Amino acid sequence: DGLTRGYMLEVYDGHFTLPDLGPIGANGLANPRDFLIPTAAFEERKIADGFIVFNKFQGHLFSARQLHSPFDVVAWHGNYTPYKYNLDNFCVVNSVSFDHLDPSIFTVLTCQSNKPGTAIADFVIFPPRWSVQEHTFRLPYYHRNCMSEFMGLIKGAYEAKEDGFCAGGATLHSMMTPHGPDAQGFHKSSTIPCEPKRVADGTMVRRT
Repeated sequence: DGLTRGYMLEVYDGHFTLPDLGPIGANGLANPRDFLIPTAAFEERKIADGFIVFNKFQGHLFSARQLHSPFDVVAWHGNYTPYKYNLDNFCVVNSVSFDHLDPSIFTVLTCQSNKPGTAIADFVIFPPRWSVQEHTFRLPYYHRNCMSEFMGLIKGAYEAKEDGFCAGGATLHSMMTPHGPDAQGFHKSSTIPCEPKRVADGTMVRRT
């Protein structure tokens, strides 16, 4: 109902899968039970202006117009199905003592390469959560990555850039480029008491 806006990510090698949970165990992060697939349905509908169907082939987008609904089939056959996932269902894991855990704890999906432990792309989010670490600079620390980082703000205000990063915006940090919180975020996080507090309520940040 109405307009839909978002970010699109496409990989050209491999497929997105759930990350290995390792010592976390069987449950946590994005749980398989929360991924939804559609129920087969049939739509017999025509509109005067027609439906525009887009298809991607060899790196190019093509379109075709047809009067009947593209959903006038009952089901599909094969191993691939479309799915959706509500990011609010992500089960956050974080430090409850001190210091930061690696941002990989926020991984929703990963596309691994042929080299073990090396991803082609990781889909990571920074959702609402509790922050309770003691004696710790709690904002994402200043760092460099061995792969490029693209970050988009879906809604709310990102804690490390509360004023200069708007919903629908994006940042790109190329490989080995230093980056981190802005000056305002650094000062705020350096002076406030390290008490348990909610972080990022009403906010959703995605990173790849």
